[in-house]
Amino acid sequence: MNPLVQGLFKNFCKSEELGSISQSDAFELFSASLVIPDEVTSQAQLTDLLLDQGTIGIDVIVIEINGKIVWDSDDVTDVCDQASQLSVAVYFIQAKYSEKISSPDILNFGKSVKDFLKGEGFHAYRRTRTLVDALAFLFSEYAGKLKGSPSVNVHFCTAAPKNSVESEVISSAINDVKSSVESLGFIGAVSAEVLGANDIHESWNRKNKANEVEVQLEKHVNLPRMTGVDQAILGVVSVSELLKLIQGDENGILDERVFYDNVRGFDGIDNPVNKKIIGTLKSEEKNLLPVLNNGVTVVASSYSPKPGDAVVISDYQIVNGCQTSHCIYIAKDSLGEDIERVFVPIRIVVTGNEDVANSIVRATNSQTAVRENDLVALTKFQKRLEEFYRLDTQDVGLTYERRSGQFYGKEVTKARVVNINDQLKAVAAMFLDMPHLATRYPSHLYYEVNSSIFLEAHKLLPYVASAYGAYRLENAFRTGLDPAFKPVRYHLLMAYKYHVLKHKSAPLDKNQSERDSEAIITALRQPGQVSVFQNLANMIVQAGGGTLPSTDRLKRQQFARELVSHSFLINDAF
Repeated sequence: MNPLVQGLFKNFCKSEELGSISQSDAFELFSASLVIPDEVTSQAQLTDLLLDQGTIGIDVIVIEINGKIVWDSDDVTDVCDQASQLSVAVYFIQAKYSEKISSPDILNFGKSVKDFLKGEGFHAYRRTRTLVDALAFLFSEYAGKLKGSPSVNVHFCTAAPKNSVESEVISSAINDVKSSVESLGFIGAVSAEVLGANDIHESWNRKNKANEVEVQLEKHVNLPRMTGVDQAILGVVSVSELLKLIQGDENGILDERVFYDNVRGFDGIDNPVNKKIIGTLKSEEKNLLPVLNNGVTVVASSYSPKPGDAVVISDYQIVNGCQTSHCIYIAKDSLGEDIERVFVPIRIVVTGNEDVANSIVRATNSQTAVRENDLVALTKFQKRLEEFYRLDTQDVGLTYERRSGQFYGKEVTKARVVNINDQLKAVAAMFLDMPHLATRYPSHLYYEVNSSIFLEAHKLLPYVASAYGAYRLENAFRTGLDPAFKPVRYHLLMAYKYHVLKHKSAPLDKNQSERDSEAIITALRQPGQVSVFQNLANMIVQAGGGTLPSTDRLKRQQFARELVSHSFLINDAF
């Protein structure tokens, strides 16, 4: 294999702790991490992306609706019922850990993609068929809400050298796949590409390069000194300069990473405000943009002035102006030469003080329709929890990601990073006896449990213990526990607690909850955890009547109650 790609793949496996799964499965996940947006893959454990063993022609399938991953028809309902319009994207990956590449492999991949989109086949593969049915359910029940036909992204990833990937035979094969998918008639934009060793390296660079840019400020003023702020600048930049901030590379691809701290994502081109911005950019009034638009706010950790009016800013985020930035990106081609003469207001705040940065995020988003639970990362409890993870009094080796993307470019083991959504689900399942709610989307779960989670009076150790339980369970799935039990993972976390404690855990604000947590962590450290989780999984099957409970049943509180009662009966069986 190309030694550079081999090195990147090795580092990826180490960071994700994938040493216990097959090399081919690991390479599939490596490929997925490079071609699927981070904001999508971050919603799940990476190994959840793997399909059933033996699935023909496809290694990874991801269905995204309005930026959220859906796994089954229930998920489709959860997302679609809450939205007035739907944007859908489907990602398909076939990955070959080899330097060899053949057109038949690509054509077979294309056939499998087409079968999936048509709702045909895969009946022998439960996980894959569930995804097939989810997409069919979307078409059947929510076609009227679709903004447009779903986009399809087809990626064939290989370690083959550039000359093999770009050969006439391979190019013809992938073009045939693209045409075949487009011919279905109900599919929107289709992207089909073969990524070889060179492309993998470029994709890795795009995902991991330093966040730094030099921009030319047309007009600006430095604000007076303020406590906690190293530098504050008000000014305007041309559209061409703003694009430097939001485009990830020389290919002009939008870099969604710079919007991580902007707590609201892009609302789409049909949003009335966004439609007006795009209309202005395409009209004779485009030069009025500086007085018609609030512009963007950039928070950076460092900057350095350059000759003239240029500045270099590093480790930056656009914390307000996500809508404006996306509209400009969409309309940029219509500006022509005016791209240098149309200006956008900009505010640059340089600070290393996180409290100041968080205040700016909250203040600049308070004028928009942002849900309060999106700002949970800024609370005092979250800051205390992050620091508690950092102290690691129980030596569990986990890292808390309070703000999305805060560890870009830093040396952390990704498999040991716990984000807010991970934490929310783990503690709800293990300590609140709500595994049925943990399967739901974070916004729904937060709505259900916001009065009983992340409270100032809560002890911190239960949060760490539950996250450690989720981490050890994921390790069990990678080292022998049948992945077929992944749908009951949150019920497994609850059952594990009862197995260890032999009783209901104490409320999270009581000292006893810390002693409960210590007992759980001690048990999780013991060898043989795969067999423990296997026994608990068998118990869940038994409680379900001899088969794995249906998705619908797992989302019902009644089954969680039945499982608690059943777990007491089998504690002595371990």
